[in-house]
Amino acid sequence: MDTQYKELHKEAMSNQTGSSLIEIYTSLFSLPIHLIIFIWMSVGTNYSTKMNSPNFWMFLLEFLIMILPTVFNFTLLSEYSDAQFKFYFIVFTIQFSWLLLNHNYVTSSSIKTKKSPHMTFYRFMLNTYTVFCILAVDFNVFPRRFAKTEKFGHGLMDIGVGCYVCSNALLFTIPKVNNIIKYSFKVLKQILPLLLLGFGRIYFVTKADYNHYVFEYGVHWNFFMTLAFLKILNLFILPFISTCCLSGLATVLVFIYEIALNFGLADWIMSDAPRDSLFSANREGILSLIGYEALFLYSLSMKWHFSVFIKKNYLINNISILIATAFMSVALFFLTTILSYFFGVSRRLANAGYVYWTLSISCYMLFMSIIIEHFITIILQKKGYMSEFNKISLIIDSINDNLLLFFLFANIITGSLNMCMYTLTMNTINSLIILSLYMFVIYYSIYILHNYKNKII
Repeated sequence: MDTQYKELHKEAMSNQTGSSLIEIYTSLFSLPIHLIIFIWMSVGTNYSTKMNSPNFWMFLLEFLIMILPTVFNFTLLSEYSDAQFKFYFIVFTIQFSWLLLNHNYVTSSSIKTKKSPHMTFYRFMLNTYTVFCILAVDFNVFPRRFAKTEKFGHGLMDIGVGCYVCSNALLFTIPKVNNIIKYSFKVLKQILPLLLLGFGRIYFVTKADYNHYVFEYGVHWNFFMTLAFLKILNLFILPFISTCCLSGLATVLVFIYEIALNFGLADWIMSDAPRDSLFSANREGILSLIGYEALFLYSLSMKWHFSVFIKKNYLINNISILIATAFMSVALFFLTTILSYFFGVSRRLANAGYVYWTLSISCYMLFMSIIIEHFITIILQKKGYMSEFNKISLIIDSINDNLLLFFLFANIITGSLNMCMYTLTMNTINSLIILSLYMFVIYYSIYILHNYKNKII
């Protein structure tokens, strides 16, 4: 990479302070609305019956409705975020009013499903936001306020790793003590790909002389290592803790860590102190594990409490969980606002403000995902489809069944594009064309792979 361009890239990524808390929530609002529009179209018509014989035009239709709008909403239209939110809120109000008018269908428990639809939507939205942002941030058409913050603040890209931790927790099953040996092998299978990706990224960044910012995780640490070490930590912690104590332990961790941060630890982590040992070189990544572990425990506790409202093997059928997620999101938002005023919000530290902000965002995304699930329930009931419902969409199914490969493929293309072209110097039109093609290629590739695997099976 050219030295002059490296300096330009460093300047574009450094000293970011993020945007307002409200804007993060409103910017995440559009994709769920597009998903509802598609679900309405898919299940409400005979489109869903054709998914056993998929074709390119069906994929293209889904891409245009669900994926492409994200490219424009986070770039060209981001300067009109208020108007954009008002438009989507009106659409949502119409959709939600229709849901309430048909609320008697929501209580039905006669529709079985092999998967958790709300988590399917949650993970799809999270991965769509993530794979777009990791490339878009290298273009000037992507607002700098959405980029990762360097010290304190809240940018759109700051929620990525935190929401992945929440997602893992919401799908996590606590192993029993007498089953810990067998579970250890399962964890080993899960962490090996993550460690390989983590070390592979270090090797690639070093060999390619790619810009690497130590303020993210440290010199050698990265996103994959955080997820891998959390799995290792929880292998030795969770089998020995009662489920009812999870949130209490998380609160203790947050409290002690926040005290340590305010008594000088934060200053050291963010200082220019020498990185002459493995620990000091990766102090951001290693010490932030405390905050991420607390986030994991809170999310696992939330899953346990929400299980009261969920009937096993059935679509969620109780409006109480919608109220609970909405209330928690709002309550945690206000808590984050208070903590932000006194201590700040820092993804780099994974401090108390960041933990509760990410939990709020996670509840917000769960709320939207559960609403989408209710739409499926209502439309299926009105159409008279009482059998198992497993087909959601070509794109959503293919991504959820190949998440790690999807994310890896997106990272490879992102790295390749950054090595081949000077993205920050491109004009708006060329930037939008490349970003649209990038999203099309990664989604279509995973769709083709998924379709091919299904034919073999």
